[in-house]
Amino acid sequence: MSVHARSSVDRGVAILEAALEVFGQEGFADGAVDEIARIAGVAKPTVYSWFGDKQNLFVQAVNHGVERAGARVLEAIDSIDLAPTDLRHALEQLARELVGCVTSAEVSTVVRLQQVERSRFPAIIDSDVNRRRNTDALAGKLAQLSASGRLRMTDPQRAAKQFMALVSGDVLTRSDFGARKLPPAEVDATIRDGVDTFLVAFGNDDEEPGRRA
Repeated sequence: MSVHARSSVDRGVAILEAALEVFGQEGFADGAVDEIARIAGVAKPTVYSWFGDKQNLFVQAVNHGVERAGARVLEAIDSIDLAPTDLRHALEQLARELVGCVTSAEVSTVVRLQQVERSRFPAIIDSDVNRRRNTDALAGKLAQLSASGRLRMTDPQRAAKQFMALVSGDVLTRSDFGARKLPPAEVDATIRDGVDTFLVAFGNDDEEPGRRA
């Protein structure tokens, strides 16, 4: 890719990220294209050259946030050690990364904009698309751990959904989907409890027996 092409792509991403920031703070109606251009470091006509109008810019900015959030979760899932010396530690580490992804400022912004504006902008990607993709990816990893004898399960999809709910559901509710920052100790306690419960349901009886009492 040429330097010119790279700078062009970077400019488009900068506009989308600036738009997500401005719309997240001000909403669609009050979000000013002038401010978006200023933050992105481009001229206002450049914004319109890239995205046509404010409505399309809003949709593309939210979708950019949705897609990037989904990619971060998939990256976290893909990083899990499938032959860990300490399964509990590996699951807790995965849970921390997943919780960090789903409670990030960007995800909080995206969720809020989806809730407020989705009826006006049906082209916004439904977060359920990400959720299903992430569940499939996690189910695949859990199935591999089950095949190697580290976990026991008959339905990896159900196990994946329960893992996500156990480690992140309470944190999401109490943090208002990342809008309020929780104390790290509170998040860690929720994650440990969630992993403990998950291992009671799906852990191999021979796996770390002394820590499952």
